[in-house]
Amino acid sequence: MIRTRAGQLLSLSLLGACVAFLTSASTAQSSNPPASTPGGIMLVEVHREEGFSSDQYFWTRLGDANGSTLFYNTSPEEVSLQNFDPVIAEDSAVTFDDWSITSKGGVEQWTYQSHPLFTWSLEEEAGQIATNFALHGPGPNGEAPLSENRLGALLPPEGWQVAQYTPAETANIPDGFDLQLIDSGLGVVLTNFEGFSLYGAASNSTCTNNTCYEKWVPVFAPALATGLGEFSVVDRIDGSRQWVFREQPLFRYKGDLLPGDVHGRNVNDQFQLALLKQNFTPEGVQVVAQPGYGDIFALDDQPLYFGSAFEKYWGGRNLRGSFEIAYFKGKRLGGDACLSGGCLATWKPFAAPDNANANGFWEVVTRNDGTKQWAYKGFALYTNSEDVASGQMRGHDIYDIADVDGDEAAISRTKHLAEVGNALGGAGVYWSVAKP
Repeated sequence: MIRTRAGQLLSLSLLGACVAFLTSASTAQSSNPPASTPGGIMLVEVHREEGFSSDQYFWTRLGDANGSTLFYNTSPEEVSLQNFDPVIAEDSAVTFDDWSITSKGGVEQWTYQSHPLFTWSLEEEAGQIATNFALHGPGPNGEAPLSENRLGALLPPEGWQVAQYTPAETANIPDGFDLQLIDSGLGVVLTNFEGFSLYGAASNSTCTNNTCYEKWVPVFAPALATGLGEFSVVDRIDGSRQWVFREQPLFRYKGDLLPGDVHGRNVNDQFQLALLKQNFTPEGVQVVAQPGYGDIFALDDQPLYFGSAFEKYWGGRNLRGSFEIAYFKGKRLGGDACLSGGCLATWKPFAAPDNANANGFWEVVTRNDGTKQWAYKGFALYTNSEDVASGQMRGHDIYDIADVDGDEAAISRTKHLAEVGNALGGAGVYWSVAKP
């Protein structure tokens, strides 16, 4: 895709003259975007486990309801499906967007971007093969593998590919635009060529004065730009042209300082994040801005937290993007971050309904007592009973050191935490606020 600058910003004096804003634009609200994934299909980040720092992120893949790696075949010839099982679509499932259903031999199978999806029974741990493929498989454009497979890590047979989440593959967008899966935006967001999030205005009279333009910048269209798909172009009274997406004029928010920011999402009800696809979130979950910490997850205004096993780590855990943890570390821990009555008096598991199903970055953990708990990106989530007032976040940055002098059960738990965290110097659980 060739990316070009869409236009130049108006001077403040010219902005002041744009009281009438647009000569034409529909006041229709944009329709709800399609879901990123159907029920039972997950989005899973692929990381490489690092010894002393945040785990390196590669890309986002598709997973089944258990987080297992999904595959598709690219061979033009008939291939053996030995050990490969189709990803079954529920009876009530319907096709939408990039997702369709293939019927073969009486089996209804999910298909992503025309590729029927499979699991591979030889994968022993959820995501194991995806990580191996990221490290030892060819790059996205056939580049040489990142590292040599000296230890013979298991890779899929020839012709089989790990199913990555690639919404850009089917996007129909003009030059100068891009799209990104932005966690805080809870979906795939339309961006400009620099990666900054874009917002749609509710009507042609939303932004009509200098105060508005101090925060919102119109997305200008080149003189020769023409409409494409859901994109159109309108003329402004100052002679400039502006892009419109789904009948809503597009703007950038000046408070978004870095690509991937979505700080403008709650500033003005008349400006909505330009979402192309929307991620699933459990009922009651919201993304809120916590001063000093950025965006966090909250359940009915209470912060959500996760516990992770101690691990060797250098650097600040609270810095932006500095605490990436591999999905499988959360999977190994499951609901074991908090088990005892004393712990559960403070940490309340985020209960999932009995009929809850994994979707997007969210999945369901079955606790030791048989109850269901929501997990995000592999880690089970909790609220903290000490957060009794709005804005409190008393459960963040807490180290719960495991008991090494207790009974057999306590010692077994300590050993388990040490193995999950791979921390030779100690064992326990580190509690952190859950960030998108």
